Amino acid sequence: LALVGDAAGYVTKCSGEGIYFAAKSGRMAAEAIVKLMEGGKRLPTQTEIERTYIADYDKLYGPTYTVLDILQKVFYSSNGAREAFV
Repeated sequence: LALVGDAAGYVTKCSGEGIYFAAKSGRMAAEAIVKLMEGGKRLPTQTEIERTYIADYDKLYGPTYTVLDILQKVFYSSNGAREAFV
C-alpha cells in the first residue's frame, strides 16, 4: 500500500493545492515499486516502500514544505497579511 498526493498529506498548507505534489508523489511511488519488484519477481513490502519512495520524496520536497510552512506562519498571522499573500 502506498499513499500518494492528498492521501499522503502532500498538500501545501498555505494554498491547499496539491495537484503538482500528487502527480510527483504518484510517479515516484510507482517508479519505486516497479524497481523493488525486480522485473515482476516479487512484491515489495510496506517497509521497503517506506524506505524508498517516502524517504526519497521527503528528501526531495521536504525543504519546499519547510519554506511553505514558514510563509504560512508569516503571512497567515492576520487577516490583512493573509489577504496580501493571496
